[in-house]
Amino acid sequence: MSLIFRPKINKVIRSDAVITLLLTVLLVTYNYNKNLSPDSFLFFIQITLLWFFLRILYGIFPVLKRTLLVGLLVWGLFEAVHGLGQLYNYIPSNHALFKTTGTFFNSGPYGGFIALQFPLALHFWFYYRKRKTYVSYIFIAIGVICFAVFPATLSRTAWIAAIVGCLAVLVINTRFIRRLCIFWKRRKKQVIFYSVILLLILSIGLYGIYKLKKDSADGRLFLWKITALAIRESPVKGVGFGGFPAAYADAQMKYFKNGKATATEKLVAGSPEYAFNEYLQLFLEQGLFGIILFLLLTFLIIKEGIKNKQTGAAGSFIALSVFAFASYPYQLWEFPIIWVLLGTICVTSVKETSGQSMHPPFLKSKNSRTRLPVLGIVCLLSVVCAMRQKPYYSAKKEWKKVQSLYTVKAYESITGDYTGLYPILNYEPKFVFEYAVALNGTGQYEMADRVLSRGLQLSCDPMFYNVKGRNYHEMKKYKEAEECYIRSTYLLPERIYPYYLLTKLYADSAYYHPEQMLLSAKAVLEKEPKVHSMAIKEMRMEVNKILKEKGYENE
Repeated sequence: MSLIFRPKINKVIRSDAVITLLLTVLLVTYNYNKNLSPDSFLFFIQITLLWFFLRILYGIFPVLKRTLLVGLLVWGLFEAVHGLGQLYNYIPSNHALFKTTGTFFNSGPYGGFIALQFPLALHFWFYYRKRKTYVSYIFIAIGVICFAVFPATLSRTAWIAAIVGCLAVLVINTRFIRRLCIFWKRRKKQVIFYSVILLLILSIGLYGIYKLKKDSADGRLFLWKITALAIRESPVKGVGFGGFPAAYADAQMKYFKNGKATATEKLVAGSPEYAFNEYLQLFLEQGLFGIILFLLLTFLIIKEGIKNKQTGAAGSFIALSVFAFASYPYQLWEFPIIWVLLGTICVTSVKETSGQSMHPPFLKSKNSRTRLPVLGIVCLLSVVCAMRQKPYYSAKKEWKKVQSLYTVKAYESITGDYTGLYPILNYEPKFVFEYAVALNGTGQYEMADRVLSRGLQLSCDPMFYNVKGRNYHEMKKYKEAEECYIRSTYLLPERIYPYYLLTKLYADSAYYHPEQMLLSAKAVLEKEPKVHSMAIKEMRMEVNKILKEKGYENE
């Protein structure tokens, strides 16, 4: 009996079942009361529906798989040309600090997107070089154009991802492992010698990559360390979708409060939106079961991609998976769509599209009567999710219309609009912060306090603590203000602003603490800022003024 039952289980329980379980984990762990990320939550559901939509569609139109891969290459070619236009000043960049961003906001994700094109171009070149030589030149040209803009992205992670993805394509297409085994049997000493040389070159290369942006690398390593500490607080259940910022802030405050942090860690610490490692962030938010299911799904996709001879899709998917180790691709809408596109191509076999597989019934070509209604249900659910997302997009448009008044501090003019938008946009950290500042500026302190408390659930930016402390100070709740400022110093110890606020608080005649005032003032005057600015100079001038007024001379 077990001999008959086991193959069926192995055939049925695959990627479709795993992604369904992953969606179930998301639905179970999401905190519906806090509703920290409703827009992204709905988008993830749509991504899962897209998975099944494409799986069904490949069964009806098998040629669609290659068409989509070529379409992805065309998209990559467009982005490469766009980036070259920015590099040579024909097209404006989307970021003040980065010259080459393509249509992306940042050069990092742009580099990751370009990296995905190389394994695909290499695969199609292998495929057509002996079939239609003139067609293979097209893919060489695409690879060359992408490579022309690639160094300008300055993304170390993208380089590693591109190399690993291309190596995967080379290994699969050239049967490199088999040839290496034969070579090993014949010339073991040479294999060992070349392996040592290669390992040495790789070590030097990795060290060079590390030294290229040392502070950035140290910051990334520290970020992962704090994320790992946050995971320890709730390793099984996780903190739920959108819970990363608050959990990270809490872990970082505890770490610095313990006093074990090094000077380098204090210097490189930040308040990130993402973990810059999708696997760690998924572990933190979705817990142990979520990360296990995602890693299992990743393994199945790569395995099936190689088995089904979808070398280009598998190589590009491997590149994306490597890029996700040190960046945040899945936080942007483009990469989850590409992930699903590549993943579904990898797991859909030729037999399946011809109706010979043992996958769930609605995926079989013979069951077209079942398939079409299921396709309709998937489309209907997608439309429902899109309709649920529409209010968020509309509210963001309204916010952008009145945001210019916030920049000129016309708080009286915008509080009414922001109050109307808050029930919808109370998941957007920047909006919540602006609304709280506007409420504080118009004297609505109690409401500002509630909005700032919401902000602390959404962001690990210490400015929420600073503004909340200022708000308490103006409400004459001195102890609460002090607590907020101290929390801010624990979150980012090298920031000068909270010490400046503490100096003003301790200098207040209603809460005068001379010793604490002097300690805070010393921090303002002696701490070395990351970036010298006029704001730092003005704070130091004001602190010196306070010290003189209190009868203390700064030596």
